[in-house]
Amino acid sequence: MALIRTASYLVDKLTIVLSTSDNDPIDPAIRKSWMEELFPECVVIVANNGEKQLPTNDPQWAKIIRGFHPEPIDRVIGSQDYYVDLAKELDAQHFILDPMWMAFPANSIEIRQDPFGHWESIPGQVRPYFQKRLTMIGPESTGKSYMADLLAQKFGGPYVPEYGRPYEKFRTQGAYRAEELHFIVDGHVAHRKTLAMKAGPILFEDTDPLLTAVWAEMLLDHSLPDLEARIELPDHYLLLDANAPWEDDPLRYFGQQNLRDKFFTKIKTKLDNFGAKYTLISGDWAEREVQAIAVVENMLKD
Repeated sequence: MALIRTASYLVDKLTIVLSTSDNDPIDPAIRKSWMEELFPECVVIVANNGEKQLPTNDPQWAKIIRGFHPEPIDRVIGSQDYYVDLAKELDAQHFILDPMWMAFPANSIEIRQDPFGHWESIPGQVRPYFQKRLTMIGPESTGKSYMADLLAQKFGGPYVPEYGRPYEKFRTQGAYRAEELHFIVDGHVAHRKTLAMKAGPILFEDTDPLLTAVWAEMLLDHSLPDLEARIELPDHYLLLDANAPWEDDPLRYFGQQNLRDKFFTKIKTKLDNFGAKYTLISGDWAEREVQAIAVVENMLKD
């Protein structure tokens, strides 16, 4: 990124060439999308050589580049000495930037092997690719927001808040309509995508569309298959049991213990039906914290 930004100051129009192969550890199409999002003012070209990546010093590169860039090329910019010869072949001026990698001693192999250990070197647009997602799920008043906030403060945030609460606060009173549950999923997922680019190696999330699907069953007394089709399972769930103390809140619905137990059973059934990975969190608040922290620590080790 530093190389590309520097290059952009040296030219009026910059073309980024990604040398790739079908066997790259990260799909070339994904890398191209990252570059286009990071540098929308640039043209991004993927030069895929098939099974094996073409060596960077191969003399064919000048011909390949002329093929997709027939316009005159004024400057060739890179960080290794073979760009000098490439520039000559293209009748251009070479710029070799930071050849000893002193400014940014980055190593892509090391970053891929231990992305969490190099998190600050990973751009926001790329973080969701490596990031793990841990979602708090459970009936009302079981500490989902509290737990998400606590874990984000301990391991790095921000966390994704529940969108259903602000929606409930400002909605027109009356019975819920199915489309409203879709609105809640829209808002939640959009917010999650934004915050993922700022979050740490673990993205902590307070509820998700799977829980919204259970809310649909509780509020409408039937499921919404079209909403359930939108569920994207996280890496892991923390399922908070229904035995936490109830705290009155005008935005909450199901305070009676039999309804809380019914809600919990529906959530667990939904998790099992989707084959989701989850850990049951129970006990008093201190015990719940210890259990949740242990899950996060294990996720960071994997």
